[in-house]
Amino acid sequence: MITSKLLPDLSIIKWFCLLFIIVSGFSARSNTSYTDSLKSTLVAKIADPGHIKSYLLLSNSYLSSYRYDSALFYLNKADDLAQKLDVHTYDFNTYTMFGKLFTQSGNYSLALQYQFKVLKLLDELTMKAYDTLDIEKKYATLYADFGSSYFYNENPSKGLDYYKKSYEIIKSLNQRYPGHPLEDELLILQINIGAAYIGMQDYDQALDYFRQALKMNENIKNKVYNGVLFNNIGIIFKEKDSCDEAFPYYEKALAIRKQLKDTSGMAQVLNNLGNCYQITGDYLQAIDCYKTAIDFSRKSKSLNSEMLAASSLSMAYEEIKDYKEALSMHQLFKQLHDSLINIEEIQKTAGLELQYIYEKQIKEKELEKEILLARKERKSLIYLIIAGVFLFSFLTAILLYRNQRIKMRQVKLVQQHLELEQQNLKLESQNLKLDLELRNKELATHVMYLVNKNEFIASITEKLLTIRPLLLPENKVWVQEIIREMKTNIDNTVWSEFEIRFQQVHEDFYKKLSEAYPDLTPNETKLCAFLRLNMTTKDISAITFQSIKSIQVARGRLRKKMGITRDDNLVTMLQQL
Repeated sequence: MITSKLLPDLSIIKWFCLLFIIVSGFSARSNTSYTDSLKSTLVAKIADPGHIKSYLLLSNSYLSSYRYDSALFYLNKADDLAQKLDVHTYDFNTYTMFGKLFTQSGNYSLALQYQFKVLKLLDELTMKAYDTLDIEKKYATLYADFGSSYFYNENPSKGLDYYKKSYEIIKSLNQRYPGHPLEDELLILQINIGAAYIGMQDYDQALDYFRQALKMNENIKNKVYNGVLFNNIGIIFKEKDSCDEAFPYYEKALAIRKQLKDTSGMAQVLNNLGNCYQITGDYLQAIDCYKTAIDFSRKSKSLNSEMLAASSLSMAYEEIKDYKEALSMHQLFKQLHDSLINIEEIQKTAGLELQYIYEKQIKEKELEKEILLARKERKSLIYLIIAGVFLFSFLTAILLYRNQRIKMRQVKLVQQHLELEQQNLKLESQNLKLDLELRNKELATHVMYLVNKNEFIASITEKLLTIRPLLLPENKVWVQEIIREMKTNIDNTVWSEFEIRFQQVHEDFYKKLSEAYPDLTPNETKLCAFLRLNMTTKDISAITFQSIKSIQVARGRLRKKMGITRDDNLVTMLQQL
């Protein structure tokens, strides 16, 4: 029987509600004649800065037609040429396009990396440019992009912060520059803020924002926005266990998206409808919705909606006792889920903002030092002027100046010493990492040697047992004696040797395991150590002289004792201790 559960609330809401992503860049053109004309401008062998713009326009053209590979190819061409010619005029547009590309293709962690680069450039541009309207618009757009990237990286609270920053800027601009109406942008941010509140499970706040957005859209009269808002309001009522109130909103959203022929949007709404039918116990109707959602997801190439539909179908089939279909849908869900979520990339983005803040603080400190230095030089100049009239004052000023220089040199020497110490610490850290990798390799080699050795001896023993019945009586006794000696001499100290070497490499593992799970038996502790090295069931069987089935049963008991669900990876959890 399949014992899968619903995805975490954030993961479900994340794909069932729709965000509007505002990305700046070149205007979209995707016709073939346009791309051909751009390519014709690149025929010249001598590269010049104008080619960078052509590459960017080509990339945008392909991006608008969802040809991400071609778009990435020409973006890299533009970036490489800019580096080669040492031209940075187009850096802002290049990095913005990278962010747009990775956002549209679903690589939100990569999008964040380029969005932080754009933020650095924008900070530098703020100190030079005088067009306040243009700069503030760029900040608003960039903050909205940040909000979407963090939202899709399962950090809705961070996304909400950036959406609100963008909203405040757009609201201020709308009031200060009535000749540049920004009602559409305000409405989009209103929807995105509501979606972020859904991700944080603050449904009342989300409902307030969506209802305000509906009122705003009465003037704009955009069907796409209404389709999104009705779907999102339905999500809120569903999450508040009010499916009866959710159904009318889902039906309105579905009708609008059918009218717009929005297959991706229809897949989202059908997933939500199916979920409500499942909650109310109408499993057959739910299954029909999920199947249709999968069809529309595949037509629109929406892996996220397909993944959620597969997960929900698995549970619906399980409810009606169709375990074969339930297993098939669960396997599809796992396949799609594993391909969409990359844990290392999510963790990597957590440090990007800290890096940006750190670099910004360094620049501010450097600016403060320059101001202090300028003030000191001004004082020195005053002393020199006074010294022209009074010789004693002149000599005094010279002595003070020399004394100050000596102090600055001492400070510089101290800084250099600190930098050398930091470099030494980095080298020590790298050496420790290399030493740990070497020990892990030695441990793995030793374990495999012991496994192969015992398997070899066990293999010979089995062969002797096979031929023993065919031997003469006097030879049977002799062969039996050999078998007994070989079994006696089989390396039963494998675990002791393994444990000694394992503790040398992972000295805190047993301590942490004991603290986290004090009820584990010695045999279960041994099994945890083998799994920590990512050993297969066959290898563990060979080294412990237990059958593969016994090891599998032991693993099942261990998962149950440790409270690990079927969707969690036991080996990954042990490696994180």
